[in-house]
Formats: sequence, C-alpha cells, structure tokens
Amino acid sequence: KDAPKNLREYYQLGLLHGDWTHIVYQEERFQFNDTLKISSQLANTLQSKFNIQKGDRVAFSMRNYPEWMFCYMAITSIGGIVVPLNSWWKGDEIEYGLTNSEAKLFIGDEERLDRLEGRLTDLPKIAVRSNKPHHQDIDFYNLIKDAAIELENPIDIKPEDDASIMYTSGSTGYPKGVVATHRGIIFAPYYWITLTMMSGVASEDEDELTDEVSESFQAASLVGVPLFHVTGSHALFLLSIPVGRKTVLMYKWDPEVALDLVEKEKISAFTGVPTMSSEMVEAQIKNPRDISTLKDLYGGGAPRPPEQVKRQKEHMPQSNPGIGYGLTETNALGANNAGDTYLAKPMSTGFPVPKIVDLKIVDDNGKDLDVNENGEVCIKSAATFRCYWKNPEATAECLDADGWFKTGDIGYIDEDGFLFINDRKKDMVIRGGENIACPEIEAAIAEHPDVLEASVFGVPDDRLGEILATNVCIRDESKLSDIDLNSFLAKKLANFKIPTHVWIQKEKLPRIASGKIAK
Repeated sequence: KDAPKNLREYYQLGLLHGDWTHIVYQEERFQFNDTLKISSQLANTLQSKFNIQKGDRVAFSMRNYPEWMFCYMAITSIGGIVVPLNSWWKGDEIEYGLTNSEAKLFIGDEERLDRLEGRLTDLPKIAVRSNKPHHQDIDFYNLIKDAAIELENPIDIKPEDDASIMYTSGSTGYPKGVVATHRGIIFAPYYWITLTMMSGVASEDEDELTDEVSESFQAASLVGVPLFHVTGSHALFLLSIPVGRKTVLMYKWDPEVALDLVEKEKISAFTGVPTMSSEMVEAQIKNPRDISTLKDLYGGGAPRPPEQVKRQKEHMPQSNPGIGYGLTETNALGANNAGDTYLAKPMSTGFPVPKIVDLKIVDDNGKDLDVNENGEVCIKSAATFRCYWKNPEATAECLDADGWFKTGDIGYIDEDGFLFINDRKKDMVIRGGENIACPEIEAAIAEHPDVLEASVFGVPDDRLGEILATNVCIRDESKLSDIDLNSFLAKKLANFKIPTHVWIQKEKLPRIASGKIAK
C-alpha cells in the first residue's frame, strides 16, 4: 500500500541519491538529479510541442544511450505509453512497430532514422545524437533546451493505467505488443529488492543490506544487454533508481571492454545472456584485470550450461554466479537461482519468492501436474501483462481469468520447488537471448519468387545456445544460392534473424501425417 502509485512517483525515489552518479556513458556522467531534470524537460516538450496526451503511444529506438532512459521516464511521467522498439530491426520491422502501435511520435538515433528514410513521412520525429544537418531542427536537446526542469502539467495516473508496449516474438509471424501497466512494471524492481533483502537476512550477510547505502561504496551495474529487453529496462535501468545504483552503458558488446569498465568503474553486478558472462570469464583468463568489486555475474534469457557455471566459480571465485527466468509478458519475473543453490542445481533456473510470484505446471488440458512431472510452465503475479495490443485472441489463448500466464515453455518443478526448463511448446528459437519466431522467418523467405516453401528451426550452438537454420525448396528452374537468399533477407530482417545454415533443395520438404512439414 506504500508503493508508488505510478512510474512518475517511482522516479522520485531517485531524489534519495540526488547528487550520486546515475548514468555513465563513455566520458559522460549524469547524476540522479540530472536524469530527473532532463526527463522532465522532455516530458514538458512532449506535451507542449507534440501534444502528447494520456494514453498516446510514443515509440523510440536507439543504441543504449542515456536518452533511452530519459525517453522512458518522460513518456510514462505524463501518462503516455512507451513503445521501445528493437534497435536491431530494419526499416520494414520498425515501420510495422510504429504502425501497429499507432505511435504519435518516433524518437530515434541517426541510424534508426536512416532506416525510416522515406517511410511514414507524416509521423513527427525527434533525432538523438545525429550529426546530419537536416536532423538539427528536430534534435533532442535543441527541442528541450528551453523547457522547465520540473513537470508543469502533471496529470492523474492510476496504477492500472497502461504504461508500455514491448514487442516480443512469439510463435506467430508478426511480433506481438505486450501491454504492461504502471503497477505491473513497478512490481518487478520491488520484487528484486525484496529478494535481495530476504537473501541478506537469510545469510546474515550485512553487506547485502548495506553496500548500497553510501556513495563511497555505491553499487554499480554494467549494461551490455539491450535496454529494449526487460532485463535491460527493468532489472538494470529501473532497479537502479530506488537502490541508488550507478548504471554504466556500453556502446556495443565486447568482453574486453566490459572487463575494462568493471575495473575502471568498480562494477559490482553484471547481468547478461549466458554467452556474455562466459565470454567475460574467458577474457579474464587471457588478460586478467582487477575485478575484485564484481560480486554478481548473472545470466538470463537462455539456458546456461553447467560447465560455464563451474568455470566462472573456478576462475572468478569472488563473483557470485546466477541465472534468472522471466518473460516480457511477466515483466522479467519468474524464478531466480544464485550462489550455492545455483552451484548445487546448475540445471535449474531457480525458484520464485513464495506468495509473491506463483508457478505451476499444467498438461495440455490445463490440469495441474505433480512434482517432477513435465508440462507447460505457468506464472502468476501482479507483474503479469494486461494483454497483447489489439490481439484479444492471442491474449485469451495464454492468459486466463485468474491471471495465470501460459509461457509456452516446457519444464517441471522438483521436490524442493526448483523450476527446470527443458523444451519449448512454441515454434521459436532463442538465439543468444533473442526470441525468434520461426513462422516470421519462413514468411520472409517465402516472399522470394524462386522459393516454393521453407522450414526454419534451431540448431545447437556452443556460443549462442541456438542458431537459425532453414531447409528451402526452390523452383526447378531456379539457381538460387544461400548467399542470394541471405542477401534478399538482409533487406527485410534484422541480422540476428537471418539463418546461419541454409540447405537448398528442389525436392518437396518432408511431411508428417497431418500434412505439416516434419521439422
């Protein structure tokens, strides 16, 4: 009952650490006070110059720049709905996200604006960190420079009002917009704070509770994952505000640069996909730095091989290994496993805090299954999304009236309450933590005039967990090659969606009894 009623109130918690460093990007440093002032300037500008009203969608896409955070805070502070688009998307995909969300404004960096060149020309735009002359009139800082540093027109925002639409690739062709409320989003960082405090009390480790209390020992996290994922936006950005944690942004992922920043900025926590933490361990072995401040080295978004966990503990004994499980639809909440329990059960993604997040396993008929029985994982909490944007059929398919969300992941819960994920019900591949819907790629391949049909699936990969592969049936007279096909796809799809392995044939693809392709 004492939690902030909306994200605008939540951001005010940053004033508790006003002159502490909040964001570091290369040589730039912003205090918590700066973050609030700039986001307020943008909020006032959105209202006065762009007439953004409560409930309007405002989309943005860019690298992990400080302005990403300012946009998120400004839009939600005036009751707008943030639409953070995947910055790896190409022009067709960005246009789809803007059109589907019915965005009233797009904020993008130079690269994203270039991808939209000639598209949606009537849509107002704001340019972030662009050096192009024709972007100067719509430059972020030029537009906000005369705006007040405090909100001039605060409006009423209720806990159940919509706050964000984040697009996620499910088992269908086009990404679905996941609608989350202010309450649902705020619940996530509060959950992690509760988990950390409970962990500290249980282990009687006073450091857990006090290391974020004074600026001289300010905790710091390194952001190597995209902010447009719930791990980046929720577990790193939003959580940094109440706990006073310094947030260090990377221009792009590089394990050597990451370790340099750990040493320079005294990073205490890193959360990324398992590939990232594994590459950091290997880079540290080859070129050791002083990374004694690094307490937590976590993974998420994909399974983490037990061998990686053992190697981390062996070569970075001062760091605590961990993994988390959650989805965009659950605002990143589900289960967590860290420390000794993770070393004891490295195949498990952990357990939820009882009474706060509920898990269960069900069969195909929705019947609850017993301990150690394999079925579909279901999650229920106050963080669960409200609906899929403009898609009531997809919502009804996976979200019931009691608030249980059917994840599409297959697993079991053991006798100790630990969750194990071992398969997926959905036709989806997770490449380095990025969800890819196979039907979306198949549809793009089928647009090539020489293609008759295609089957897209995942194959194991030591570095990324899974990578995309495809079998393609082409016309008898065609001479289409894998290089030709991937050049065609490069104009339509983000690079991570382009299959690594391509097999082209003129024979029809094999079928199962129902007539479906035998993947």
